[in-house]
Amino acid sequence: MTETSLQTPRLELVPLSGDAIDALLEGNAARLRSLTDAEFPQPVGPPPYMAESLPVVRNRLRTTPAEAPWWNWLVIRQDNREAVGSVAFGGKPDAAGAVLVGYAMYPAREGNGYATEAVRAMVDWAFAQPGVQTVRALAPVWNTPAVHVAEKVGMRPVGSYEDDEVGEVLIYETLRASIL
Repeated sequence: MTETSLQTPRLELVPLSGDAIDALLEGNAARLRSLTDAEFPQPVGPPPYMAESLPVVRNRLRTTPAEAPWWNWLVIRQDNREAVGSVAFGGKPDAAGAVLVGYAMYPAREGNGYATEAVRAMVDWAFAQPGVQTVRALAPVWNTPAVHVAEKVGMRPVGSYEDDEVGEVLIYETLRASIL
């Protein structure tokens, strides 16, 4: 495992601990600030689409805290320590060396390029980890910003499937060799 925090020109990315996830789910701004050194939008809560998976991630981190880098990373603006969103992996690489990345920005912070900057950094981080060969992202066809982020970081569509809740979902991926 390499770095446990990442810096981009505007952002800092840090893995969320189980305790930080608890504070986020509880909406406990003071505890969350002390654990992450970040200010969160009010009322405090997870970015869109992240809340459902966080209790599962928190429980997993209770037994294997060293896996934190393979789950949710907080995206923080460096200039003002504002939490702008989250980038998350779906766990360690599978047997074929593939990992899934997801991303969500707080609504008031969308459209500023934070997701693209953060996801690009996380894709680079993933490829620096032993065994990672492929990074994938899933994007519902109607979620134009998610599709654009995947494309801007060099992912290409490789398939799709029908989800009962969100409709058609595009599968994007990029391979280790494509960034060398």
